[in-house]
Formats: sequence, structure tokens, C-alpha cells
Amino acid sequence: MKKFIAAFACLWLAWIGLTGSLDRQELLAGAVVAALVAWPTRKLLLRGPVGEKLQPRRWAYLLAYLPAYAWAEVKAHAGVIYRILHPRLPIKPGIVRVPLELKSDVGITSLANSITMTPGTLSVEVDEARPCLYVHWIDVKATEPERAREEIAKPFERFLTRVFG
Repeated sequence: MKKFIAAFACLWLAWIGLTGSLDRQELLAGAVVAALVAWPTRKLLLRGPVGEKLQPRRWAYLLAYLPAYAWAEVKAHAGVIYRILHPRLPIKPGIVRVPLELKSDVGITSLANSITMTPGTLSVEVDEARPCLYVHWIDVKATEPERAREEIAKPFERFLTRVFG
């Protein structure tokens, strides 16, 4: 029951945050949808002990991640726009191996999604044996895995390792 309550609370808060409405009817609709989704997915959404997921420190890092991610988005968009508008189209595309610090599936998925949603990079594959990501990069600045990690993953991993472990 703890997992259901925790999943419900997270989903309902996400609903409120995404709708931006505190209208009674909107809150009720969000509660109904959150309950319908939370019950069948409670074990998938919350693996392991619930108490560890609700630590304020993790939530603080998640909130700090949002502006850091937004800044990475702005820089990446500016870089892609520059390449599009430049007469010589200065790109050096390639696929690089990016070693991972993250261990959890949710953390690795969050990192891969963050990389993919940032223009100029695309997560192509996850290698669970090493563990690493293979990333298509529009302008390869480093082919060595550790340097590629510093350029691509480190800005996101700083926060995500503290959120997802």
C-alpha cells in the first residue's frame, strides 16, 4: 500500500505541475487519473524501499537538475543553430562511447533521454556489459570515452547520480 500511495502522490503532483491548475475539478480529475495509473504501475514506478525514494535530498537534486538541463538545452540549441546558419556547415559527426557512473535502469534511461532530447546528440544504444552509452554526436570534440563523457554526460550525471543512485 505504501508504494501505491507514493506512486499516487508523485503522479498527482506531476499532474498538478503540468496542468498548472488548482481548480477543484482539475484536481479531482488528476487524482482519478493518478489513482488509475498508480495502482497497476506501483511496483514498476517504485522499486526497492519507498522511504529511500522520498528523501528530501533526492528531490532537491531533482529540482536543481531542471535549470541545469534547461541551460544545457539552450546551449545545444544555440550550437545547432550556429551550425545550420554557418556557410560551411561545420560538423564532424560520429558515434562515441560514453562510460556511465549511473547504475540503476531508471537513472540510465533518464540520462539517455536527457542526451537524446538535447539537440546535437542522440543516444543510440546502451551496453549493459560495460556499462556505457553509444551516442551519435553532431560535432565530435573527443573520441576518448572519458573525454566524451565529460562533454556529453557529466553535466547531467552530476545530478542524476544523486537522484537515482
